Amino acid sequence: MDVLLMLFLTFCGGAFGAMIGGLASFVLCGVTLLLGMMLAMAGGQFDFIGSVAFGVVFGPNISFVGGVAAAAFAKKMGYLESGKDISTGLLSLKNLNIITVGGLFGTLGYLVNLGISSFAGNALDTVALTVFIMALLTKFLFDADLNLKGLIGTVSKEIENVGGRFSHHSEEVWLPYMKTPAEKVFVAIVAGGLSAYVTQLLLQNPATESVAVLFGFGISATSLLFLQFGINIPVTHHITLVSAYAVAASGGNIYWGIVGAIIAAFLSDVLAKVFHVYGDSHVDPPAMGIMIGSFLFITVFPLTGVSGETNLIPILIIVIAITYSVAQSLRNKVKYLMKVPEKHKSLN
Repeated sequence: MDVLLMLFLTFCGGAFGAMIGGLASFVLCGVTLLLGMMLAMAGGQFDFIGSVAFGVVFGPNISFVGGVAAAAFAKKMGYLESGKDISTGLLSLKNLNIITVGGLFGTLGYLVNLGISSFAGNALDTVALTVFIMALLTKFLFDADLNLKGLIGTVSKEIENVGGRFSHHSEEVWLPYMKTPAEKVFVAIVAGGLSAYVTQLLLQNPATESVAVLFGFGISATSLLFLQFGINIPVTHHITLVSAYAVAASGGNIYWGIVGAIIAAFLSDVLAKVFHVYGDSHVDPPAMGIMIGSFLFITVFPLTGVSGETNLIPILIIVIAITYSVAQSLRNKVKYLMKVPEKHKSLN
């Protein structure tokens, strides 16, 4: 395809992501991904996934990036209350400069991913890495006032008093309903286990092998549609995708898939507290989890020499994660009871 035409189309993709909002564009990425998988399973020859779902139309490095950047710019210009608002369709703000910023970032996201893919395409999920890089650029330009220290945001005195940036007691969190270690481990085991199982099945069929790792991600991304209606469902696309990467890397081992899911859940939450929570622009936590999780299982895992046929190591890791999460829950419960007046303790 002509270079100028491709740049124009990526601008359109980023602008469209801004017009409908970053979240809506990502949901449509999930929907079109599932459609593309169905076409591939049916023997279709057209690369619908590469051209549409992960291409110039709904590719997260283009459309989602455009929506995120435009929202941060809109906040800086006084059109939005929060630069993290990736749900609002920004065309409603009636300012085409905001949409233009989304288009420009869409084109830049395409170029950044193209460059990364040229030397690291087989090492990790380059789309996730691009989303992260573009989010940091967005934050630097529109949220951190061109200050590198501003990239991680400022922790208030109130948060410092309850343990600081990484405290379980902080009310400043990414997902309030996936806040505790127990919640993260539980969701990871459930969503990751299902994704691992389906991935294993799809890997066994030559007709579906090439798209096997994407199914769980597609379901998770599509499920975010409910967030548009104010329904607080778990965000799981980082969990399901890293789980699938782990299954593929281990030759179809579901237990390693669950390990990957747990790692992704904790990675995303920790990195959210570094880059996302204490700022006013969206630095996508799932993208950060996928970025590192994919590197661990695509590049690092094969170098360890660990056989995917053995279940002992992944089961041991899962047991440790469960034990840790339960211990943390009990510890927090004890601390809570100690703070409750004596006359109310019987109610707990």
